Amino acid sequence: WPHAQRAARELGVDPRALVAQAALETGWGRRMIQRGDGDSANNLFGIKATGWNGERASANTHEYRDGVRRNERADFRAYASPAESFADYVRLLKRSPRYAQALQAGSDVRGFAQALQRAGYATDPSYADKITAIANGPTLRRALESLPADGLPAGRMVAMAGTHGKQG
Repeated sequence: WPHAQRAARELGVDPRALVAQAALETGWGRRMIQRGDGDSANNLFGIKATGWNGERASANTHEYRDGVRRNERADFRAYASPAESFADYVRLLKRSPRYAQALQAGSDVRGFAQALQRAGYATDPSYADKITAIANGPTLRRALESLPADGLPAGRMVAMAGTHGKQG
């Protein structure tokens, strides 16, 4: 959640939109893109490796062509950590003019998701509806309500105890 909050602040959007998009892209973390060695590629946003000079991971994906869902294999960006995935997502959206309208949505989750879809972020014709449903749904609401006031999961606080409060 802290990574989503930080990224959302940089983008000027609702952090629930980012968590919902990551939940959709990863199946709530159950379908993470894997590196060749089986480790997670930490790609939370399904960002493909087109024009990417960094590490890649190949995975099966669904793409819609002419309204028909097709199974394909594609190369995706691979990251050392979830924080790196969030940072690259922020760079992608801020640097690409096609996402300017999404960044103007502010706290409007539906507007953000619809602008991403119109800009071609994903080929799924229901992409925006799915993000909106997750962002406004009971699963995300319960997860956020379960966080302590500082927004960090309890286990994360223990892990951070030796880092002098630096989040990574």
